[in-house]
Amino acid sequence: MVKNEWGDVPNLEGLEMEWDYIPDCRDGQRLHKRMTRTDMVNLYGTSHIEVKVASANGTYKASLRDLGEGGMGLDLKNRLDEYQNLKVGMMLGTKHFVASAQVRHVRSGEHGYTAGLQFLNLEPSIRKFLAGMYASKVLRHGF
Repeated sequence: MVKNEWGDVPNLEGLEMEWDYIPDCRDGQRLHKRMTRTDMVNLYGTSHIEVKVASANGTYKASLRDLGEGGMGLDLKNRLDEYQNLKVGMMLGTKHFVASAQVRHVRSGEHGYTAGLQFLNLEPSIRKFLAGMYASKVLRHGF
């Protein structure tokens, strides 16, 4: 039987799945896409954007790894603790950017540590700026 009209499609009420979908990529867990170092080079002409990180234990310098509306990735020499609250600041072009963040994960590497930070209560103007940066990236270079 060929179903040609919506009325012929059976009701899906009570339909259950026998499995839960789990994305197999890191990005699948993020609400917002992040821009990579390569994207930053294309937008700002530099592969190194310095980030100042302030915690209760001190102030550190870090290098921006990736950036999105929901958070950022950093490379740094000092180890941060998971769930530690921080203030981060940097210059993106002519825009000065300061935000509160929480460390979500940390891993060690050859030259120090890589940390993933989630923004906390990001100001709407900063969120809009970051969304505009991503839109610029897409318009200039595609997904």
